[in-house]
Amino acid sequence: MKLFEMLRKYAFWSFDFLKGGAVRKHYRSIMLGLHDPSSDQATHQRHHDLLAILDHAVKTTQFYKDKNGFRSLKDFSVIDKSVIRGSFDSFVSDKFKRPELLPVVTSGSTGTPFKIFHDDNKKLRNTADVIFFTQMTGYTLGDRIVYMKIFVKEKMKNPVSYWMENTVPVDVVVLNDAQIKGVLRQMETRRSTYAIVGYASALELVCRYLDKQQAGRVKANVRSIIAISETLNDYTKDRLLKYFGVPAVSRYSNLENGIIAQQETGGSDKYMINTASYFVEVLKMDTDEIAGTGETGRIIVTDLFNYAMPLIRYDTGDIGVLSKDSKEPGNAYLAKVEGRKLDMLYDTKGGLVSSYIVYKNMWQYTEIKQYQLVQNGPKNYVFKINCDGPFTREKKLISEFKAYLGEDAIFSVEYVSEIPLLSSGKRRFVVNNYSHSR
Repeated sequence: MKLFEMLRKYAFWSFDFLKGGAVRKHYRSIMLGLHDPSSDQATHQRHHDLLAILDHAVKTTQFYKDKNGFRSLKDFSVIDKSVIRGSFDSFVSDKFKRPELLPVVTSGSTGTPFKIFHDDNKKLRNTADVIFFTQMTGYTLGDRIVYMKIFVKEKMKNPVSYWMENTVPVDVVVLNDAQIKGVLRQMETRRSTYAIVGYASALELVCRYLDKQQAGRVKANVRSIIAISETLNDYTKDRLLKYFGVPAVSRYSNLENGIIAQQETGGSDKYMINTASYFVEVLKMDTDEIAGTGETGRIIVTDLFNYAMPLIRYDTGDIGVLSKDSKEPGNAYLAKVEGRKLDMLYDTKGGLVSSYIVYKNMWQYTEIKQYQLVQNGPKNYVFKINCDGPFTREKKLISEFKAYLGEDAIFSVEYVSEIPLLSSGKRRFVVNNYSHSR
């Protein structure tokens, strides 16, 4: 198996070389920007990349054309998903043809499904980011990856692609004890070097399963564990180290951008910001002023490499705190990324069902601006939907969720003008009134 892992590594870089070495060039740029951030070359590169994307946005998009003559990033207003959705075409650069672009569709944890475009170079940059940040945790290109996330059938690759990438896809929607047992057995019997990447809630379920089994150390060669989507709690961090022998880290990323920040493996909870690929600001909760060091604020991202659809000062909808360890022109850190653990639902038989079923389905309903699934009783569910026009797929939506929650589920749909914000600045996409009152 080690031979196959090495062959995959050399095959990847050889293929990249034959195509011009674009991923290698991006990788070296990221390494320079994050390993030697104070150097003149890294400082110049960050400044150049920021000015280049701002100039491109002004010259090639309708949305930013009135910023001609800008003096700094602060001349650009903060935008969010609703702004992009309301003026989608004006964000797309006229330097690209639509069929050549990669659409990225996300349901979003805020209940706002929407789509953006990536160009080929942005995709290559994201690939290099993934390689760099995963290697930070002990991963070596070619290692076998156990990937624990939602796998939507329509968006899955073919089995040959997963084999070539040495990836084991694990769909967390159906993550029960039997499936966890099977994955762990496969890891112990196949002599590979493993990296585990998955939702923090899924990793917690693995740890709780091992606790129930009163298991010892898992007999697999695991070099890297990365939690995505949610921040790891202390219990899961402790148990992952106990059962797999390596420290787990949390990664802060989203589909519309990529890897924004990631914890280092030294034991600290702070996140190193990916300043090589993004310009990140933390603004006050209720104004567009810079939040002070240690002050909770909104995470605002300027993507330095998405030329197809420039996102300048994009409000991610996430909340964070800039670390006191951040310094200019050195590496910058987030002391905290606020994330709310996903709620759980009960099916009509009383069994717990992961709210990942919402993620799994809602990406396809791009006509919905906001949504919220509420459970009010053992069989009673309400879908709150905010939609500009008529929603014509109501029966399909209910049918899909009955398949997960029970055919005897009683569903109603309520059309609303707005899903209220939480004090954190986010919207809950799942509310379980029934489980809270039990």
